[in-house]
Amino acid sequence: MRVSTNHLLNNMMKGVGNQLSRLNDLSQDIATGKRVTKPSDDPVAASRGLALRALRSGLRQHKSNVADGRDWLMTTETALMNLNDLFEQANVLVLDAANQTRSDKDKEAFVQELDRIIEEAVAVLNTRHDDRYIFAGLATTTKPFSLENGEIVYYGANDADGRKEIEIEPGMTMQINVNGKLAFMTDLEEAGNRSVLKTLIDVREHVAESYSSPTFHDDIAQDIDAIAVVEDHILNHVTSVGAKVRNLQRTSAKLDQNEVEIESLLSKTEDADIAKAVVELELQKTVYMAILYSTSDIMKTSLLDYLR
Repeated sequence: MRVSTNHLLNNMMKGVGNQLSRLNDLSQDIATGKRVTKPSDDPVAASRGLALRALRSGLRQHKSNVADGRDWLMTTETALMNLNDLFEQANVLVLDAANQTRSDKDKEAFVQELDRIIEEAVAVLNTRHDDRYIFAGLATTTKPFSLENGEIVYYGANDADGRKEIEIEPGMTMQINVNGKLAFMTDLEEAGNRSVLKTLIDVREHVAESYSSPTFHDDIAQDIDAIAVVEDHILNHVTSVGAKVRNLQRTSAKLDQNEVEIESLLSKTEDADIAKAVVELELQKTVYMAILYSTSDIMKTSLLDYLR
């Protein structure tokens, strides 16, 4: 069969081009560390890589949710402990005010101190995390509590709208907020059907009563009992929040491990074997040089060489 010179040259140039393409692919693998950079490199691996990246993206969103939730809960825990400390201070003042050796003038100082405690309690209940009010339910941009005319008023979300939840794992959510209205404005039967904040307001009013008031000592005795109930109520919330923080810490560790596993799978799917690629590159360089040498040698030959 006769082979034309053009056909021979075209085949040789095609071989050179293929070899250059192979060298380029290997160089790219080594430079990027990836053997799959586009679907055509390996359609199956590329599809698997996309799926793994989707999993990683979802996992990272869950990690972000968990981190934000943990910080939110820790801020809440600190605020609740501060609120409990204020009730402890109020309890000390009430016990001191109940001492009959005190004068009405002494009690003026107690009332002033209780006014300070009430103001601080409102400030604590308006605590913010990342510029969001933690006790406002879902109305996190609304300042939830206000001291108005000697009463504490709530402006946050309603009970039904008060649950702030985050997804910490696929299909698993957790409420991370303490709803201010439910926690501090709902009457507690053991506290004489008074809420946490109503108890604090009543304590101030009862301490301001004169020692000569026939109900003074009974009111103070009931307030002391109510404060104990309120402190238990607050500490129950602290315990619940602490349990959620520990749960999120365990979840965070689990998500970290899952991310490591996904990264490992992604690496096995897409990463190049650098050592193998370097060896292959050197081999292909040798082949390329051989092709160039043989091609140049053949191209030197012409019809005149055979006519001599």
